[in-house]
Amino acid sequence: MHDSSSLLADGELATAHAAKPALRRGPIADGVRAALDGVDLACRVMLVIALVIQLGIVLVGVVSRFWFDQSLLWADEAAKLFLSLTAFVGGALAFRARHHTTVEFLTAKFSPRWRASFAIGMDLLILIVAVVVCDVSLDLISIASTSDTPILQINQAWLVLPLAIGLGLTALFAVERLAYQYQPRELAPAAAVVALLTGLLYAASTVPWLHLPNGTALGIMLIAFLLAILLGLPVSYAMLLGSVTFLMVSGVAPLIAVAQNTFDGTGNYILLTLPFFIWAGLIMEKGGISLRLVRFAMTLVGHMRGGLLQVVVLTIYMVSGISGSKIADVVAVGSVLRRELQRQGYKPEQGAAVLAASAAMSETIPPSLAMLVLGSVAPISIGTLFIAGLMPAAVIALLLMLLNYVLSRRAQMPSAPRATASELISATVGAMLPLVMPVIMVIGIRFGVATPTEVSSVAVLYGLVLAFVIYRAVGIAALYEIAVEASLLAGMVLFIIAAAFSFGWTLTAANLPANLAAILHSAGDNRTIFLLGTIVLLIVVGSLLEGLPALIILGPLLMPIASGYGIDIIHYSMIIILAMGVGIFIPPIGIGFYVSCSVSESRLEATGRAMLPYLAVLLLGVLIVAFEPWFTLAVPHLIQGH
Repeated sequence: MHDSSSLLADGELATAHAAKPALRRGPIADGVRAALDGVDLACRVMLVIALVIQLGIVLVGVVSRFWFDQSLLWADEAAKLFLSLTAFVGGALAFRARHHTTVEFLTAKFSPRWRASFAIGMDLLILIVAVVVCDVSLDLISIASTSDTPILQINQAWLVLPLAIGLGLTALFAVERLAYQYQPRELAPAAAVVALLTGLLYAASTVPWLHLPNGTALGIMLIAFLLAILLGLPVSYAMLLGSVTFLMVSGVAPLIAVAQNTFDGTGNYILLTLPFFIWAGLIMEKGGISLRLVRFAMTLVGHMRGGLLQVVVLTIYMVSGISGSKIADVVAVGSVLRRELQRQGYKPEQGAAVLAASAAMSETIPPSLAMLVLGSVAPISIGTLFIAGLMPAAVIALLLMLLNYVLSRRAQMPSAPRATASELISATVGAMLPLVMPVIMVIGIRFGVATPTEVSSVAVLYGLVLAFVIYRAVGIAALYEIAVEASLLAGMVLFIIAAAFSFGWTLTAANLPANLAAILHSAGDNRTIFLLGTIVLLIVVGSLLEGLPALIILGPLLMPIASGYGIDIIHYSMIIILAMGVGIFIPPIGIGFYVSCSVSESRLEATGRAMLPYLAVLLLGVLIVAFEPWFTLAVPHLIQGH
């Protein structure tokens, strides 16, 4: 994985090649780079403008519905164009900015020469996948151009066009990496291997009698997919690679199905909540909101045994209700508390372990991106998910705080003095305005006052008022940079969702749901075994797929089976979200684990050892939630009057 010292200012991890100087110099090379930088800048400006316009459309829709009792019927069509633009153009820019995280725990064990060869091979695979999907997306544009949208009468081709542009840009940026970061002699071995594999795949696709049965093709696809991830291919491109591979070796459907399903993955209006909540979270983070919440948590639990570790748990619980992104939570809280933890004598690995465990715990705290994504692919009430997730997270948070107390007492860590009344009042006043936002969001969505998209747009507006007007913590220039960062992060997330949608369709075409049901049936049709299998499956797959794709792919497959066992869908949703959260932060694969180490400036091996008791507590908490539905359903039943 990434070196723990390579955390960038924006919280993303840099790869080993990110800081590597360009090898190509000269007037032509510099001119090409300048042109690409210009394209990058123009696209960033376009994405920010689109983000602001879309926010304006949703806010106008809120005003129109509340004050004039009229809805903007064309807002859905505008949203599809915006989501397509953000997912594919933003995803391409995120690729150039190296926001697409990768699993490198395997390649990190290789020599620098071999690591470079694998990095080249992965960039070549990205180039090939981007070119192939871009090519078939042109056919999709041609088909879409024969019809218009119902209300705005926009030619449907305009909605699909960002897919082709984004993948074209991705191919261009992949060529840039290959041309500017490596010498020709470094490129040759990896290029030869990739060319051979591509040739074999192409031959299999063009000769009908070479097409393989579905089961065999599925096996080849899954092997290629998992191997690519373990060798450093970003999960979104690995999923596209898997989809292309399956269709080429099986002949089940033409390759245009990959483009069609990738585009369809961005078509759900609820996905607008993702860029808005990411934007709101960044505004609140840059506006000093995290610091105010840390101070508030310090006055509440700072005097307990393991005081600062307890502060980490409580602060993550509160911050999660604002940012929605667990990686953002880790960066925000870890950056604020790192030096104080060191000053008070806590080991870096202690802080990193608690940070990772707390973020895993908080996956069910609204407005969790996992909940929003799950609600976009399954018939579940997001409002009910929001209120149902509070108590399961609280149960695990209490277990983590109890573990902190026991470990700190055993290590004879000193306790800090209890906060004075004046300190408590001051910290409470400072935290009141930030804490209003998650309360408004949960109440607004649960009681049908506003849709999740409307609430997320109000969250952005509220964050802007707090950070820019009330606290005056950010200026105009900072607001633009925040909007750019939000666009890139949203592009990365939406591109992952789009690729996962295509990959999920491919798994369905390969009859995986039927095979999965048969495996579960052969295991005895036992509800307990099913729940335990779900937890193990989501932890493993969640660690490999960065979390969200695991929900998109497995959620629709597993939920009908859970219903067949009589398991409440809201309860089951909490189980799979928590298990996925543990997977994201589990060593040695989980992306979140490495982010926690990087933020805390701790060594991977030491943090892995420190994580063991926290992993045991996380698993215990997930099992308690899984086998005691009351913790999930009590609050929804209380509010609904059941």
